[in-house]
Amino acid sequence: MPLPATIQTAVSQDAIRRASRLFSGDSRDCLLEMCQNARRAGATRIAIDLSQQDGRSFLHIRDDGCGIDDPAALLLLGHSGWDHDIARSEDPAGMGMFSLAGRTVDIQSFSPSAGTAWKVRIPAQAWDSGTPLALEQGTIGWGTLISIEMPDDWQLGLNSIVADVALHFPLPITMNGVLQPREDFLREALFVKEACGCRIGVYNLDPDWQHGRRINFHGLRVKCTLPTIGEVKDSFDHWAVRIDIVDAPDIHLLLPARKEVIESTALRALRDAAERAIYKATGSKADHRLAFANWQRAGDLGVALPEARSGLSTWRPETADDCHGRASATMAPEGAMLIVPTLESDIAQALALAQDRTPLRDFQLVEAESPLQGYAWYDALPIIEQISFRIHRDGAEYRYDDETYLPADMASGISDRIVVELIVAQVGHEGASRSVHAVEIPALVCRNGGWDMEEALIFATQDGGIKPARLGRMIYASLFCSVDDSDCDSWETQSRAFERDAQHEATRILLGDDAAILEAINMSAWDHLVWLIPQDRKVVIHAERGGITVDFMSN
Repeated sequence: MPLPATIQTAVSQDAIRRASRLFSGDSRDCLLEMCQNARRAGATRIAIDLSQQDGRSFLHIRDDGCGIDDPAALLLLGHSGWDHDIARSEDPAGMGMFSLAGRTVDIQSFSPSAGTAWKVRIPAQAWDSGTPLALEQGTIGWGTLISIEMPDDWQLGLNSIVADVALHFPLPITMNGVLQPREDFLREALFVKEACGCRIGVYNLDPDWQHGRRINFHGLRVKCTLPTIGEVKDSFDHWAVRIDIVDAPDIHLLLPARKEVIESTALRALRDAAERAIYKATGSKADHRLAFANWQRAGDLGVALPEARSGLSTWRPETADDCHGRASATMAPEGAMLIVPTLESDIAQALALAQDRTPLRDFQLVEAESPLQGYAWYDALPIIEQISFRIHRDGAEYRYDDETYLPADMASGISDRIVVELIVAQVGHEGASRSVHAVEIPALVCRNGGWDMEEALIFATQDGGIKPARLGRMIYASLFCSVDDSDCDSWETQSRAFERDAQHEATRILLGDDAAILEAINMSAWDHLVWLIPQDRKVVIHAERGGITVDFMSN
């Protein structure tokens, strides 16, 4: 076979034989495509009705648009036949009618140029075969009527599907004569801006977080990644947008299903406009808590905003089981502040013991918010840059921090001194001067790379004033982290067991083995015995290895 001199693009007839595979064929897709065609035809209303005939169910879609002038264009895959304005603004692909492929369909429509109506039946198998279909005289005087023989699965939830299709559609739709509710796609938007041939609505909570269908293309809601901007955590503001397409010819949907927006220069410009709208909405508030990077981005987009509201949350020492163990954040009162970076739980709990000691007592300890770094007020605050500990025991000194572990053969117990060393710097200036502070604390729990009391090392000073109950809470907060495997006890059971062990260990370190044994017995009695004793009665328990005797005390 000789080679051709030239080649060109074309659509093979084989594509027609695969027409039934272009769309999913579900009722929602078909209804959307037929309603879109009616809208483009200039319809002012759409009626959807159900009927039964000879045990079969039919779905009828009727519009009062201009009708289909050329019936030959109806089944011409890839040929839309729409006028210049529609072709320019929406780029229809001429594929929507093929969403009905594989269904038996009767179509009637009025041809304005012929001055009469026509009708045709398309059997289910004809969509893929290319078989010629005979036209007959139609009986309608305007618009288009499409009747579809419904499969059984279409009848499931059809009313709710029609309601969903109608909700943001630009034309009124009735279902069996009942007008379906409609609402503006941007309803409840806090701020609406027109840009790029679209209406952009700004919301202070994402209304589409579940499904992501943030763009309304003339009633067809499609997924698209659009800007969302959260403010720093002490603010509940989380900004998102919806976009209602009005006349945006360069925004195209991915064919054939048209459920996603194609990435393009126009879409990127639309995202910029959406982000700009968010910043303008933010600027309408009395103040904001945008991250510094977002604040800079607003300026790049031409939106001048004041700096974020000053203020930080009071520092809450991290716990090993942080989702259960920390108190809710509260804003620190006005005054001198010292930023505490994110710490490991054992280091945070030890630092908490130094809060009421010089020099920390002169500051409000506040939580670091790195997204705010860059604002002048934030960069002017001092921050704890490094934390380490010195443990003095039996004439030796040991160092501990989040990168330095203690010797494996070292044992928990009483130490002579425990000192926390802090290096403080100014947060926003690499060349800022550093100051070093040493503060004595009465106890220290060192995870030493582990998460349980067998691996941890626990120290306390004899005259530091810490009580077993306080040390027990410190051990618990530093080390306890629940295990959520399916075969494990509940969080409450795990927590209570660890709490008992922590109290036992704290008592042993501070008061000795005998006191720890008595404390363990006391806690077990509270857990298992006290609730058995009748009101206003007392019991005497004599217990030893050989047995236990119990008797009521006489009044």
